[in-house]
Amino acid sequence: MTDKPKWLALGEELTWIAVREALVTTDHLNLLNLQVKPIPYMSVCHLNACFSLSIDSNKKGWHSAAICLLRQCVETLTIIEIGLQNAKYAEPLLLAWAEGRKSHGELRKSLEEDVWPSYGTGLWDEPWSKYFGNLARAVQPYAHYSPEVQGWQWVNVMQLGENSFLMGIGPQTYDDLKASRITLLHMLVGWTLARILLESNRSDPINQSKHRIVELGNALAQSKLLFKGEDWATQLIPHMWFRQGHSYRDE
Repeated sequence: MTDKPKWLALGEELTWIAVREALVTTDHLNLLNLQVKPIPYMSVCHLNACFSLSIDSNKKGWHSAAICLLRQCVETLTIIEIGLQNAKYAEPLLLAWAEGRKSHGELRKSLEEDVWPSYGTGLWDEPWSKYFGNLARAVQPYAHYSPEVQGWQWVNVMQLGENSFLMGIGPQTYDDLKASRITLLHMLVGWTLARILLESNRSDPINQSKHRIVELGNALAQSKLLFKGEDWATQLIPHMWFRQGHSYRDE
């Protein structure tokens, strides 16, 4: 445990607390429309399954599968967050989504206008809308099997020069840097869920963990794998290397 970076040690602890509390909270939402009532709870169940499988896939070197599952996790966050709002706000939006009349992007637009202004900042001093937009864009290319997804299947075997690498492919191609970057995304999803629950003020265990959630956000902001002010869609592309002599490992 002591050799883990702070963001990982804290993130592993808080993410599963957040998932557990999200399951409990969404299972007891006061939604009167029976068509939409189970949607937020089912979304947490899907997040839990995809998150667990993404972690397992990442450890096995199946990084392309892990990143695709992470996209599913990020999409569930929007549905969960809508469900945590008051019923008058949540029910029409959930029904429109269930009937195919509103996309995830349209739901996020509604949250951006009506909910997120009260959330404060993301990891640094950026508005929550910019933070979540960065998170969504980081996984947006992975809805289909694409060259971007395939990029996560290459393993860096050896660095031959400043910009030259020997790469490998195979059924299980574990790459430490790719695994670390996906693990960071896992913890970002966990922190985002915890923040959403904290803002909803529906879970006593989450409220009691507020200082730990803040601590995790600060630790994530200090990770060497993220850079303040940069677009995550560019930072977190599959083919990204650190210059020789520069470590991506956090203390």
